[in-house]
Amino acid sequence: MTINFIVVTKGAERISEVSARFTLDAMPGKQMAIDADLNAGLINQAQAQARRKDTANEADFYGAMDGASKFVRGDAIAGMMILAINMIGGICIGIFKYDLSASDAFQQYVLMTIGDGLVA
Repeated sequence: MTINFIVVTKGAERISEVSARFTLDAMPGKQMAIDADLNAGLINQAQAQARRKDTANEADFYGAMDGASKFVRGDAIAGMMILAINMIGGICIGIFKYDLSASDAFQQYVLMTIGDGLVA
């Protein structure tokens, strides 16, 4: 779970942030290139609009990926919190409801929590 949070979510978040930043930084240059091609007569109005739409779609895509990476990070944090709550709750239930010793409750419910985390 920790490896998922540190390696996957942090790496994916950084990649999406950098991609979104580069795409947004390059957008004015792409727009000016489209305008220059249109003014030079290399492309017509319809082609210029299509290129502008492609540029906007690319920026929207990378912006959405940046937002999605933040969602994945939140999901990983929620998963770690659920894991901790399940462990603590299970140990308390084992001790207080089923009169298990602390070590028996720990052994039983931590094993179940890990199994639940692997399944989820």
